[in-house]
Amino acid sequence: MSSGFTTKLHGPTVMDSGLDAAVRDETPDDPAEAAAFELLRRALDAAPQQKEMLAANEPMAVIVEVPAAEWVDLISIVWGELVWPDLIRGATGDALKRSFGWEPFEGSCWVAYSRDGTEQHHRPDVGNEGVSAILGAGCSVVGFSQSPERHLPRALIQVAEIRVVVPQMNREALTMVVGMLTGCRPSVEIPDRLHSLITIEALRLAWRPDRNADAYAARLLRLLERKANLRPQLTLDQMHGMDEAVAWGTALARDLAEFRRGCLPWSTVDRGALLFGPPGTGKTTFARALAGTCGVPLICGSLYQWQAAGHLGDMLKAMRATFNEARAMAPSILFIDEIDSFGDRASFMHEYRDYSTQVVNGFLEELDGVGGREGVVVVGACNTPDRMDPAILRSGRLDRAILVPRPNQEALERILRHHLGGDLPNVDLAAAALLALGGTGADCERWVRCARRHARHSSRAMTGDDLLEEIRGTRHARSTEEVYRYAIHEAGHALVLAVERPGALVIASIRETGDAQGGVVSDRRHRGLMTRKEIAGELRMLLGGRAAEEVVFGDVSAGAGGSADSDLARATALAVSALHAYGLDDGEDGLLWRGMPTPDALAAMLTARPDLGRRITAMLATAYAEAKDLITIRRKDLDAVAQLLIDRETVGGREIDALVSDMRI
Repeated sequence: MSSGFTTKLHGPTVMDSGLDAAVRDETPDDPAEAAAFELLRRALDAAPQQKEMLAANEPMAVIVEVPAAEWVDLISIVWGELVWPDLIRGATGDALKRSFGWEPFEGSCWVAYSRDGTEQHHRPDVGNEGVSAILGAGCSVVGFSQSPERHLPRALIQVAEIRVVVPQMNREALTMVVGMLTGCRPSVEIPDRLHSLITIEALRLAWRPDRNADAYAARLLRLLERKANLRPQLTLDQMHGMDEAVAWGTALARDLAEFRRGCLPWSTVDRGALLFGPPGTGKTTFARALAGTCGVPLICGSLYQWQAAGHLGDMLKAMRATFNEARAMAPSILFIDEIDSFGDRASFMHEYRDYSTQVVNGFLEELDGVGGREGVVVVGACNTPDRMDPAILRSGRLDRAILVPRPNQEALERILRHHLGGDLPNVDLAAAALLALGGTGADCERWVRCARRHARHSSRAMTGDDLLEEIRGTRHARSTEEVYRYAIHEAGHALVLAVERPGALVIASIRETGDAQGGVVSDRRHRGLMTRKEIAGELRMLLGGRAAEEVVFGDVSAGAGGSADSDLARATALAVSALHAYGLDDGEDGLLWRGMPTPDALAAMLTARPDLGRRITAMLATAYAEAKDLITIRRKDLDAVAQLLIDRETVGGREIDALVSDMRI
């Protein structure tokens, strides 16, 4: 092997500023290749003992860890030109089929494994026999990867005598690269904060044939600044109504800053979190704000996006590519929307079970942080985590689950103010926030946008009434009798909740929203353990609306029934869960878990089990009778709450609690 480290790729570069450039035959034309040359040269100069070992004429195993996936191929090319210029590069390690006794091409003395994780075979259990064959034939083997333990053959990791760590681009390296390209030191400096954004694409996009050092550096600076501006500008201090998530994100931002400075090992940083809650509560927006606060890139993906790539192999490749992008830009936030769409392997019973299982397994392999996800924080989002595979939530993958609830009145006021910007600066938004209770951050954005549009089309400035009208929404003509019935129905729910669980009621409303004519919202944090007593109280609350109608009118409407989200459906599902899944059955089935009922399977389950249906009917009848008794006794409270709803459409839970408490006294 050669005893020196000159290259035959290019040659001496004359630099008028006297920079100590490597000897090259001619001025390079590819800035990315010049950058790979310089980064590898720096890595070798930083380890003189390894440099001396590489100059020895002996077969050896080498690992070269590159800063990002995109550098794998370029560094492997430059390796042969810079380290072993007098030797021929033999076959690709992944192409070797013989387990031993491989005969190299004439004159070849080294073989490369270049793995960036984009192919299915880029994993430790593939290629191990090739490593032994190469070494047994008297050749050297070099593995190039941004994550060697994750992608290179396990045998190469075990036998490697040398590990070369190629550094990321910095100010000094970039100066040398520009010098090699132009022969001059640039006077335009690129701030340190932008060096992590330098990619092969950026280096090439900024290049022009004029070979002007300052012009090239200026173009590269503009590219990087634009790229930096694409990073999320939203921050966590603009997120309202999700205190737990913001507290976690703020702590993560501090830890990531320490990690970037090298003061904190990755093992002490949270690897990720699951955000769950109703649609529109700001889970996606939170991910953007988290990236903005942390000052890191945000990369987004989803199962549906990856499946669009094609069959299973293409889908897994697309998934790996998203994770590789996040690793290449680490530290970074990888946001995975609708993460519950992966499902639970234990519940796969359909004809595509094998496919779905492989998808979950592939996702877990990418998600697992052992040696392959340093600097990448994964944030998943879904409406409910019940359908998720428990392995996804294991520590080291998504470390915790955080509820993102519907915002309360105070949070809604701040969210509305945020979306209003400079509009309505002197308008008190308390009334609008009260009317908006039950809405989400997404609703607030839509209400403000529509209010602006209405004012614009009317050729005038927006007013507070415009906003209130948008929050109220399109209202169909409702008779006095209809409004009264809606108010009694919702007052029934609210009364049972206020009496039995003071502080749990968030709002009661008869405002039209889509197909609904009103509703109540409760705070799940006030729910106790799921005991028989607690479930009985929940059933009374769910059936309280129908019970109130019967007490007041002597008959009932269909308002308690209908879809899977209706009062009756939710009460039925809860009762079935108590017997089927919670172990609260004193009947003939006894202590037996039969699984949580899903809305799709609930009707079929009750049809197939008439005995179960009879017991559920008895549970609901008991709860309904108890709700009627409570409402009959507290009829004055019911009427007072209903009148508040008629007068104001939406009433806060604290006011209803206070009203019921005062009337109790």
